[in-house]
Amino acid sequence: MRVFVQPTPGALARARPPVRVFLAFAALALAGLAVQRAANGGLTPSGVVGFYLAGGEPLPAAALWEEVHTGAFLYGFVLFMVGALLAAGPAPRWARGPLFAAAVLATLADLFAPFAVVALRGAGALRVATTAVALGTVATLIGTAWASHGRPRRGRG
Repeated sequence: MRVFVQPTPGALARARPPVRVFLAFAALALAGLAVQRAANGGLTPSGVVGFYLAGGEPLPAAALWEEVHTGAFLYGFVLFMVGALLAAGPAPRWARGPLFAAAVLATLADLFAPFAVVALRGAGALRVATTAVALGTVATLIGTAWASHGRPRRGRG
């Protein structure tokens, strides 16, 4: 991170490729989560209800916490790293606070939406919405970080 706090043209040029690789990895991880959700019926309200309330019986709490664990690891890792890149890098000021806060709130809502689906014996649309908003805001963060670290700026190498 020192390279972003005390930037020199040479240091920024050397840091750009690893940052791009991480951001590409983060985007692939997010895409993997989207594919996993789609495979579990997470793109339609009826598919969500069918997954969490299969045959009218809710998934056990252990299965719900396992899903929270998986999402928390992915979202937490990506938000931590992209947040650090945004805070220490040349990202636009508007992206640092509100966009990051929106992504954190959206991912928290997405993490705990399965419990709402089970508790309400439905609410599949809630899970679809939280998935879309969380994936969208985190993807926007990744795109913002890519735009601010992905190409040389005039006079900065």
